[in-house]
Amino acid sequence: MRGFIFDIKRYAVNDGPGIRTTVFFKGCPLRCRWCHNPESQERQQETMPVKRKLGDNVFNEEKEVGYFIDSRQLVEQIERDFVFYDESGGGVTFSGGEPLMQPEFLLECLTLCKEKNIQTCIDTAGAINTPLINDIIDYTDIFLFDVKTADKKVFEEYIGHGFDIVKNSLDIISQKAKRVIIRIPVIPGVNFTEQAMNEIIQFIRQFPSLNEMSLLPFHRTGADKYKRLGKTWKMNDLKSLQQEDIKPLVDIFKQQGFNIFST
Repeated sequence: MRGFIFDIKRYAVNDGPGIRTTVFFKGCPLRCRWCHNPESQERQQETMPVKRKLGDNVFNEEKEVGYFIDSRQLVEQIERDFVFYDESGGGVTFSGGEPLMQPEFLLECLTLCKEKNIQTCIDTAGAINTPLINDIIDYTDIFLFDVKTADKKVFEEYIGHGFDIVKNSLDIISQKAKRVIIRIPVIPGVNFTEQAMNEIIQFIRQFPSLNEMSLLPFHRTGADKYKRLGKTWKMNDLKSLQQEDIKPLVDIFKQQGFNIFST
């Protein structure tokens, strides 16, 4: 079976425990204003201008973003880094975009990876309903589940539609998954307050099995991509946050008894 991806990142250390290979699926139902992978959003191939340097010379080129790949071919590439997974407790992370938008392909990749004893992880925002979710859960060792806000109105203004779908997905995954790490991108003007974090805590309390959190400071690394794709970066001149900027918010979760996951 073929799937549609746009990148494979080797030796990744921020997409779950250990050293990982991250596969980026193309296509996402959400449009988070701060998305640092805008090339992941559309389901079709896109063209992105890039600059190549050779000595003192700079060359302008066009890069095609998005390509089809067979599941077995993809897993063969993933398997090449098995020694690093084995030594570090890592594995493969299927990210995006939104991997659950291609559930059949995702499930086939997960199944093949488990046949080869490769630890599997899915990075998802949960804004997709799929009848294959239970099978996908069975073949997934870790879920990185994004929770961006507990406020439906804020969600619809800054992220898109699907708040209730996200909640339903989190309910199913929290009950059946082996391990779930909640990832919270901390965004000024959206959730960079104690009140917003306390609201997220109350939201998470609805799912008793969830106790592992990872807070991620906002960064501007995707801003230039918007321009190159002919899209508008809507976060204006907002500055990136550092880990120390969000420490008071991290402490709130610690005080509430949550475990903080950090790579």
